[in-house]
This record gives sequence, structure tokens and C-alpha cells, in this order.
Amino acid sequence: MTKLDQLSNAALNPVDYQAPTGAVETTRFSLSRGHWILILVGLLCVIFISFLTLARSIQINTVTHNVSKPEQLLLVPSSLQLGSWLKLPIGNRILVLPGKHSLVASASGYQTTAQSIEVLLDRQQKFDIVLTPLPGQLKIKLEPAIEAKLFLNGIDFGDLPGLISEVPAGQHELTVDAPLYRPASRSIVVQGRGFTENLTIELAPAWANLNLSSIPARAMVLIDDIPVGNTPLQIKVEEGVHTLALRAEKFKPSTQEFTVFAQQDLTVADIALIPADGILKIVTKPDHAAVILNGEYQGVSPLTLNVKPDQSQQLQVYLAGFRLASQQITLGPEQQQEKQINLSQDVASIKFSVSPIDAVLYIDGVRRGVGSQTLNLNTLPHKVVVQKDGYVSYQNTIIPTKSSAQIVSVRLLTKNEHFWANVPDNYTTLAGQVMKLFKSPGPVIMGSSRRETGRRSNEASYTAKLEKHFYVSLNEVSNKQFRVFNPAHNSGNYKRKSLDSGKHPVANVSWQQAALYCNWLSTREKLNPFYQTKSGYVSGHNANANGYRLLSEVEWAWLARNKDGQVLTYPWGANPAPGSSPVGNFADTNATEIIAFTLSDYDDGYKASSPIGRFAANHRGLFDIGGNVSEWTNDWYSANNERAANQGSPLTDPLGPDEGEFHVIRGGSWARGHLPQLRLAYRDFGAKGKHDVGFRIARYAGQSQ
Repeated sequence: MTKLDQLSNAALNPVDYQAPTGAVETTRFSLSRGHWILILVGLLCVIFISFLTLARSIQINTVTHNVSKPEQLLLVPSSLQLGSWLKLPIGNRILVLPGKHSLVASASGYQTTAQSIEVLLDRQQKFDIVLTPLPGQLKIKLEPAIEAKLFLNGIDFGDLPGLISEVPAGQHELTVDAPLYRPASRSIVVQGRGFTENLTIELAPAWANLNLSSIPARAMVLIDDIPVGNTPLQIKVEEGVHTLALRAEKFKPSTQEFTVFAQQDLTVADIALIPADGILKIVTKPDHAAVILNGEYQGVSPLTLNVKPDQSQQLQVYLAGFRLASQQITLGPEQQQEKQINLSQDVASIKFSVSPIDAVLYIDGVRRGVGSQTLNLNTLPHKVVVQKDGYVSYQNTIIPTKSSAQIVSVRLLTKNEHFWANVPDNYTTLAGQVMKLFKSPGPVIMGSSRRETGRRSNEASYTAKLEKHFYVSLNEVSNKQFRVFNPAHNSGNYKRKSLDSGKHPVANVSWQQAALYCNWLSTREKLNPFYQTKSGYVSGHNANANGYRLLSEVEWAWLARNKDGQVLTYPWGANPAPGSSPVGNFADTNATEIIAFTLSDYDDGYKASSPIGRFAANHRGLFDIGGNVSEWTNDWYSANNERAANQGSPLTDPLGPDEGEFHVIRGGSWARGHLPQLRLAYRDFGAKGKHDVGFRIARYAGQSQ
């Protein structure tokens, strides 16, 4: 009986009923190994088809210049290594994706070349890689076999005889130069690639025999200042023009020129030497006196002269401040004589007019009394010093003369008088800014009239006064000048228009950075820094310092808008329209794509900032003070400026409120074309850098306290 029959006849036993629990058994699908293989094969097919679709066919040829005809290229078998992870060689071409790929080409006898190629979108492309042959060698045989110098294209390339290595492949101009032989030149072609070129060069003689004799004999012979022996003498001399000199004791040197022609011997016989002159040594007291012999200047004492024997000579000696000495002398042949001459002083009367009357007079470091007096001084240069406590000393050098009455007038200046007498109207800082001096400007009209169009509530009207002299830079600080202080600074760009050109004004600098730049420049020029710092940040200022600083708001207003007791509304005047001629850099028709508000019918030639000083200066001689970039001032910002508006009398040399959160920004910029903001009375504020805010520098002209 089968198991199926057994199951059919088996008794069915009842069981307890169980309700469904809600859990339903589900069949889970899983990927078999075969599935994964099919997916991988499909993915590889997609990648391969994508590669075939995107790849470009390139052909790479390695060539070299024909050494005989450099303009002709020759194919060179080589080994290529293309630095691309995905490539497919097909015959003499390669399939590769577009883009830049590194390539290394090497061939026997050539330098390995590594370069980058850029595969474009063209279906088929060709690249020629030029290989440079390795150097070759030269083996030159000289006839006659002598030592010589080899020059290749005018450059010393070694000594001959010998093997010359490291000769570049190509055409060269070869020259062999040997003493006593004419230079031999020829053009050669060097194959390179380690090959040795053999060459034979014949040298042509370029010398002749020179025969010399003299009276007396045994004279030393020098040719072109080189000793070659004593007479009588026979010597080989190279062709050309030479200098012949003969030297012998107790005789004058003999010098002459002679010309040698190759292979034509030359004889110069019995050269007669002239006996030597007498020797006169002249010593004076004091020394450094001018010596004149027979009316001709010879030099200064102490001095040794050669004089003709057995002839009377007139000797004169002169020194400034001393009388002329004169005498006759006669010396025999070869006679040596020393003359000691003592000079007498020559005296002149000098009147000194000295103020104040109790100032002390020094002549050559010796005290000569106080106040005005008359002194007898020799006619030498004298150092004059006049001194008194509390005054700047006077120093000068005078030379007394008898030709006319001399009066030396001296008026000492106090230190303050001397300081201001030497303060320049203009000077240039170590950073390149040209500074202009303004002396006690006087009253300054601040704020704006309530009737002025565009007036804001922070433009309170008041009067201040400037009494201190101060310098101010003609231009705003440029990017180049600021990067000497901070090489990493970048003024950035605004809507893809660069603001970082070296000649353009620096921008995107905070007030703190501008103030620290001032302190940095003060330190470089050994001035007392204006700004006090703590932990690298400006925490205050010294109002009496003479170091660099930012303009105060009152100074800026006087420089920009105060003119002949009146105030200017705009940088160009009172008319709301600047006119057709460029008067400054503002947001104009060029900037309509990047700036919302622009001046219509105005073209200054720039979309953003312009180089400093590109437009005409204002009535104070300053450039860009109303445009290009707005400028940080020293003052803390106050909206209503109560300190100024409620004062009983004008503030004198104010530096703004004692504290605040922001600093005042004055002036229009390349990014402003809204007329109310271009008014010279317009006041802005901030703390961080902005794309259209820079600064110019100033400093007090007085002495630091």
C-alpha cells in the first residue's frame, strides 16, 4: 500500500478551531547570482555604449625637426603613454573622452617629452608631439696639432684637442681660435642622438718674427704691456697693431706702435733711449698745496716731479688761505732733491651779526664770544656755529676773502619757528601717497538747509572751526598701496566686475582695517600713532599725535563742499545734472545692468570703480572726494549730532562723538546714482567693509605731544 493510500484510509481526528491571527505569510523575492551577473553585464554595456558615444578618435604622431632643414618635420617611432583611465586603442588611433589628458612620449635618441593635450568635441583629431634629439659629440682634428679654443655660435664650448660632448643637434657656426693663428670658422650640422661628428680643420699662421736691439742693450721689452725679454731679442708676434715699450734704468721709457703682417718678419734696430730727468720732491707745510712748475699745474703736495736736467725751473706753491710761494730751481741729470716750503697764512676780516644778542659764536669748534663781533680769519673754509638754549642751532661753512667786505648774518629760530619753517607744502609717503598741507582752514559750514532737495534728518546744520594745520592725501588709498600693509587683501568684485585692480581704490575694508593701516604707515615713518589699540583693535585715539589717521567729518566737509564761504550741493556744483562731460565716477549709463539707480544721460566710462585720480581734482586739489568710492571718516556716527547742533559756540577741530556703534561715511561712489545720495551733505554710516567704501589718509602737521 502506498503512502497516498495510507493517507486516504487514515482516520480524521477533530482539532480545536483557531481564529486567524492576521499574519499572512508572504513570498519574498530575492536576486540570484545570475540576476546580478545580468545586471552587471547590462551596466557594462551601457557604460561601453556611452563611452563609444562620447569618446573622440585621436591620432598622435611623434615628430622631430630635420636638423638640415628645421622647417621640415620627420616622423619618429616612439612609445606613448596617455594618462587617461578610460581609453580604447584602435589601429593607429585612440578613443578617449574629451578633456585634458597627460601624455608622455619617449624614443631612443630623443628627450622624453611630457605635456598635456586637450581633446575637443570634434569626432577625429590629430596631435603632433615634437621630440628634441639628445646632444651629440664633436671630434675635431687640428692641423697643425696645437691647443685652441672652440666657440659654438659665439659661445666658449671647450678646449681642443679633445672630445667635445653635449653638442645640441642642429646647425651651428663653429669657430676655432688659437694663439698666433687666424680663427677658422665653418657651418656644421650636428645630428645629435649621441652620434659623434668627426671634423678636420686647418689653421692659417697669423704671426711673424720681430727682431729688436737698443742703445743701451739689455733694455726690458714689453709688448702690449706684457714683459717678453730683454734686447737684443727675437720673438714671434701675432699679426696686427701692437705697442712696443723699452725700459732701462736711468733712461726714460720708450713707447711706440708697430704693425705685424703674417709671415713678414720685422726688424727694429738700435732704438736709442733718452737719459732720465732729475727728480724733485716737494713737501709743504701745510700739505695739499697746489704745485705749479713753469706755469703748468702739476698736482698737490707732497709731490715728486721729473724735471729736465741743467735747466732753470720756476716753482710756485699755492694753498687757499695762504700766500703764494715762488722760487727758481736747477737740477742736474739724475739728481734728486727735496724742497721744504712753509706757507704763510692769508687773513681777511669777517663781521658777524648775531641775534639774539646773547647767542654764543663758535668758529671751527672754538668759542669766540657772544653776540655780534668782527673776527680776522684766514681765507680757508671755516665752520660757523651759533647756539642758544631754546633755539635751533645755526651751522654753516664760510670762506673769507679780501675781494669784498663780508658780513655773516645769523638769526636763531625757536624750535617751533624752525619746525614750521621746514614743514613742506607737499610730500610723498613711504606708501606712495602725495600729501597736501592745509593751514588753519577756519570756519566750516556743516549739515544742510531744510530747503535742500533730498535733505535727511541726520544733516543738522551747524558751524565748526578748524585751527590745526593738517595734511591730506590727494587720492584715495589704492589696492596696491593697501596690499603693502595686507598682501592677502582682495577688494573682490561686484556682479562679476572686478574691484581689485592695483590702481583702483581699495574697497571692502572695515573702519578698523582703515585705522590700522594708518597706524602701520605711522610706524614705518616713525610718527606717533594716532589710534590707540588693544588686542589688535582700535580702542581710542591720541588727538595730539602726528601719525596718520582718517579725516574728521568736519575736515572732509571743508575739503569737499565748503568753497568761498558757501557750500556746494553736488561734487559738480548746484545743478542736479552733472552734464555730459565726465566730472567723477558715479553710477552712470554704463552701470544700468548692475545698479538699480543710475544717472541718465551721464557716461563716465566705467561700470564700477575707476583708477584713482582719473578725473579732474576739486577746488582743494583733491581727486575723487565726491565719487569713485565713499570714504570712512574718523568720527563715530550720531543721527542727530546733538553735540554739534546744540553747541553755544563753534567746536574747534572736532573729532566726533566720544563713542558709538558705527562710523560716518561721506561722499558718493561708483555704485550710487540716486541724486539725494550724491549730495555732498549726505551722511552714511557703517562698521564693516562695503564694495563701494574706501578711505584716504590725513595727519596733523604739528609736532607730536
